[in-house]
Amino acid sequence: MKSTLCIVLAALMVTAGAMPTSAKVVKPTPKPVVETYANFEAMRIAKGWPDVSAATKLSLPKRLLIATAALTTKDRMVRDPDYGFALLLAGPTSRDATRLLAKGVLMNDYSFGERTPAVLRSLASEAMRGCKSCVAAYGLIHFEGEDIPRNDAVAYKWYRWAAVVGNAKGIEATSLALVEGRGTPRNIAEAKKWAARLEPARRAKLYTEMAKRVVLSNSDEDMAASADLLLQSMTLNPADAGRPAKQLLNLDYDAPTQEKAMAAIRAAGPKVDPNALKVMAEVLWKRSNPEAVSEAVSMFQTLATRGDTEAVDYLSRALARSDLDKATKDRIVASLTLAADSGYAQASKALGNAYYYGTGVDASLEKAESYRENAARQNDPEAQYLLGMMLLQSTGDSENDARGRQWLEKSATGGYPLARAALQKLSSN
Repeated sequence: MKSTLCIVLAALMVTAGAMPTSAKVVKPTPKPVVETYANFEAMRIAKGWPDVSAATKLSLPKRLLIATAALTTKDRMVRDPDYGFALLLAGPTSRDATRLLAKGVLMNDYSFGERTPAVLRSLASEAMRGCKSCVAAYGLIHFEGEDIPRNDAVAYKWYRWAAVVGNAKGIEATSLALVEGRGTPRNIAEAKKWAARLEPARRAKLYTEMAKRVVLSNSDEDMAASADLLLQSMTLNPADAGRPAKQLLNLDYDAPTQEKAMAAIRAAGPKVDPNALKVMAEVLWKRSNPEAVSEAVSMFQTLATRGDTEAVDYLSRALARSDLDKATKDRIVASLTLAADSGYAQASKALGNAYYYGTGVDASLEKAESYRENAARQNDPEAQYLLGMMLLQSTGDSENDARGRQWLEKSATGGYPLARAALQKLSSN
């Protein structure tokens, strides 16, 4: 009877959602520690790896491990191709070593000197076994002409082979060769067919590079083809539209094409590349049309709230424009104030200047001093100089004189030349 009662109570506890006392609390998975290094030498020392002369004598697996880091680390500044290639070419090699060598060629600058023929033989042998990167690397070496005569026809043959088997580098090189007519007859339509095999973000970058090379001929037909490639690039990847936008809006494309580029930037909305937004704003800024200038100001406002110092400079200059109405200038001041309150020194400095000179706002020395001090406390040498001079020029207040000199000294320490000159003049008086 007692055991039956226990079973019933246990069932009631489960029904009521009671947690067993033995249940374990699941701890959150800690984030992996990402190791960062200033350069390869720093990583080598931290890992305890020997210098290159000693490393070439290590076993092949150990050499492969170190060479992988030297040649393929994500941060290009941390790589050391000379070290990595030296390890791959030292002593006994293997298929894995040759495949890593191919990746190294595709990702870094290289020079193999008299060993180039042997490297090519290894790459060709491994390419026949299905190594896509080996095919692409073989083509690249013939295209670059480093240590061997350049041969565009051979390079294109191997690039196209790499493209056929799906290597992304091979697809890119094949497309660019077709665009330029390098090692093969020029065929932009065929180049686009190959490029279409890439995922959108990578294809967008390739379209931009293709457009740059197509436009060099400056013919009407090629200008149209280049414009089409750039517009497609912007549509494929709005978040990285800065480079195609810069080409479209700063080169000699016709007005309808430039309007299409601007329409694409507007259509991107919040996903727009800030670089594309800045390019468009700078183009609109130069127009005499008040509506264009007003749109440019709105774009600079968006960029200023993200801490873009150039956008802040444009907004500061906009306060002095006579073709902007008071409502627009009030919006500019509001944007600068928001940016200043968010900790952007450039915005505080711009407001300090505006209130000091009464540009677009009612002059206020009190507000000018407050904003300049805000920027000065963020170690802006120019703001420190302006604040220091402002305090020294105030009406004979010894406390302000001392503060002014202190700010000038900080500015001079920060390398601002006018502050050093002002201090020298004060010392000579």
